[in-house]
Amino acid sequence: MSKYIRHLGTIDRSLIKNEIVDMASDDVEQTIASGKFDLLKVYVELKRYETYLYAVIQKLKSTALEIAKKENKTTFQYNNAKIRIYERTKWDYSIDQEWSQIDEEIKRLSSLKKKREVLLKQSNANNKLIDKDSGEIIDSFELPFIAEKGISITLSL
Repeated sequence: MSKYIRHLGTIDRSLIKNEIVDMASDDVEQTIASGKFDLLKVYVELKRYETYLYAVIQKLKSTALEIAKKENKTTFQYNNAKIRIYERTKWDYSIDQEWSQIDEEIKRLSSLKKKREVLLKQSNANNKLIDKDSGEIIDSFELPFIAEKGISITLSL
């Protein structure tokens, strides 16, 4: 497998992001074409590494920021990568009464929308929308939809 999937530290540092993505695509194509691997097992193992690398990156992030701040620059090049130190501002608008009213209305409307979606899905089963009070058929329809298969990996807890 290591012949097709790169080890940590072996990706050419002069490559730009798109080139790395292209290289990954080529590596995957070679892995598939070789026919030597249980690709479901490979996928599960890569999901493990994705989880591991995400956790490592999150843990290193604040320390890396402290080291980068010592450069006294907001943007600089390091190890063939552009480093940018930024400040994110999060505003709290909740002290404004009008904003809070609008926010509550949005939440109320979102809840109504979700309830309507549930009703429409249930009604789609019999292709009829029925008035709850009168029992009258309001509309006959079939909701358009696209069903796609996917894969979900849950790593053992």
